[in-house]
Amino acid sequence: MQFQGYKLKGDMKDNRNGRVSAGNDLLPEDIMKFRTVEAAFLQRCRQFGYREIKTSTIEPLHIFTAAGALSHDLLKKVCSFLDWGGWSRERVALRADSTVSAARYYLDHLTEAGHAKVCYIENQFRRGDTGGEVSERWQLGIENIGDDSPVSDVEVIFIALDTLRASGFDRTCLHLSFPSIIIEYVNLTFAEQEERNKVLDLIRDGRHEDIKSLGGNGGDTDILFRLLCFRGENVSYLNNLRSDFHGREKILKHLDRFREICVLLERLNCPYEINFSLSRNFDYYTGIQFEVMSSCREASGGDILCAGGRYDNLIGSLAAPGAKAVPSVGFALNLKNAIALMQEPGDTMQNIGIMLRNITYENIKTGQNLCIRLNRLGFVSRLSFSEIAEEEYGDYGLIIEVDRERFRDGYSIIHSRKIGKPLLKNIFGESSHDA
Repeated sequence: MQFQGYKLKGDMKDNRNGRVSAGNDLLPEDIMKFRTVEAAFLQRCRQFGYREIKTSTIEPLHIFTAAGALSHDLLKKVCSFLDWGGWSRERVALRADSTVSAARYYLDHLTEAGHAKVCYIENQFRRGDTGGEVSERWQLGIENIGDDSPVSDVEVIFIALDTLRASGFDRTCLHLSFPSIIIEYVNLTFAEQEERNKVLDLIRDGRHEDIKSLGGNGGDTDILFRLLCFRGENVSYLNNLRSDFHGREKILKHLDRFREICVLLERLNCPYEINFSLSRNFDYYTGIQFEVMSSCREASGGDILCAGGRYDNLIGSLAAPGAKAVPSVGFALNLKNAIALMQEPGDTMQNIGIMLRNITYENIKTGQNLCIRLNRLGFVSRLSFSEIAEEEYGDYGLIIEVDRERFRDGYSIIHSRKIGKPLLKNIFGESSHDA
């Protein structure tokens, strides 16, 4: 296939040698952070019954242009082209969003199952804001499809928070919103669709002060303004809002759902902030919406670690016009931001070198066994067929030489700053020959 009109080079920059280099490369230290998040994520996916899938890198363009699939800004960044070499000659696109691809995957493979829980670790490709260059980004996420209960909303939020905690993010800030409440109130307050669209555009742009000057039915824009500008940190905040919406049954129904989710989050010791100004994509989210930030200060886009919510209309819009909605909720974790914000591993005491100067099959298997078990305990162990130079000893907490012919236990400690043989014997027993 020929990608005409695009430069597939990511965020390009000049490297120190003066050559143009791809800015999306992951360095070895980035990969270590990547694997940390990945391991924590996949462990929790297994615990909660999410099965990993891989979707196609090249998708039919129409799945991204379906009503409500992508926001207007994101739709402009889709990298599409004609498949001249394919039998259909149709317009296709590089995967721009994994949730949309997962929804297509569900329609192709999982509809008979009804309820499906899937997870993925995939890259996406999007055009830049100003030109044809295409950037690549990695994200991981889950989709709980076919379950419309508040418990499924809470499960998704908990997995996101727990994954980040296990990855080293001890302090994060969870923001919650419920766009359907905003939409229903705007529809009740403003009679004309043009006015409604104008108000929603002001909300998207964060121009909340301008809403008060618009009027509306009965001057209720003050309530909308307060909703967008005030914050809450517990269920009591939602209880107090009920008086503002007395007799408005649809809004009260949404508030009850929101309240049930917050009650469950409090039981799970998951603090949160209710922030209705988070609502932006009114065509996509149909229930809870959330973002997890790296801190609770005034944040930028680079502080967003994870975002997600309920999107019951997406799969139906991909299936056929007028198709039945399929309840769905999920999240995507931004690995680029997570990697940038994770702390560098600075404790060299965790590093263990395993030397194999006498190269035999038995020694290699013993060294591999040591490596596997030590890594499971949280150490960073690595094998080497050559001798580790003495000037490099400071990079390690422990250096072991494996030789089943020379050493009774199959290994011997060459250098140790803190980790000693008693620890190894405790892990492997008196001898590693039978390990």
